[in-house]
Amino acid sequence: GIAKAEGGKTIEEILAEQAALAGGKVDVRGKVVKVNAGIMGKNWLHVRDGSGAEGTNDLTVTTAGAVPNVGDTVVVKGVLALNKDFGMGYQYDVIVEDAEVTVE
Repeated sequence: GIAKAEGGKTIEEILAEQAALAGGKVDVRGKVVKVNAGIMGKNWLHVRDGSGAEGTNDLTVTTAGAVPNVGDTVVVKGVLALNKDFGMGYQYDVIVEDAEVTVE
């Protein structure tokens, strides 16, 4: 696994506590496993930190900042949103939006 961000949460903790965290800022450290740049004016990342079981270990993040590479370890700081439907098949139960992403 990857060490938790200072003052942050693991992906497993975020998913377990999503109702309480919704609408608030979250910090998480993880490894970028997928990048889709420039879709609907945003860059879309999938981040994993080794916590959680398959199917509950991936966090989707949107950012307008620089695009990290797959394999980069990043710290993500953004607002947790629930049940977002962007249309065209982009539907997420849990997503971190408009995040500041820092490559370590």
